[in-house]
Amino acid sequence: MNVKAGAWIMAAGLTLASGGPAASSIFNPESFTLENGMQVVVIPNHRAPVVAHWVWYRVGTADSPSGKSGLPHFLEHLMFKATETIPQGEFSKIVARNGGNDNAVTSYDFTAYYQMIARDRLELVMGMEADRMVNLQLTEEAVLPERDVVIEERRSRVDNEPS
Repeated sequence: MNVKAGAWIMAAGLTLASGGPAASSIFNPESFTLENGMQVVVIPNHRAPVVAHWVWYRVGTADSPSGKSGLPHFLEHLMFKATETIPQGEFSKIVARNGGNDNAVTSYDFTAYYQMIARDRLELVMGMEADRMVNLQLTEEAVLPERDVVIEERRSRVDNEPS
């Protein structure tokens, strides 16, 4: 994902989340809480037949145990691994085959996963997200290579960054 685009999307989302009359009158958000405690926010926009489907978890880098920074980002990567019904490496391919794109971001206090896809494919991606919430298969074969990827990302983005 383009970092600037991601930052603008997050800023818009955080601005809306902060509430206020202006945001409410422009976006007309609808929100409700499911029986399981999940909060849902729907911002209707009928200008195009596409949806931006986001799942946000209230866990980010600030939640890393002392001396174990990077765990939320590591889990972000692992969420793209296999489930009981989706083979390893297929999550993003399924989204792409259905005309969409997807990605994820880990921030200080949240981790979010999104798909941009035609509205008639919303049920598909919602089902895929629900599947990986509860059926993620974390085998040693899947975890170890991803650990190395995240360690290398840290080396290139944090450890080698001149201050």
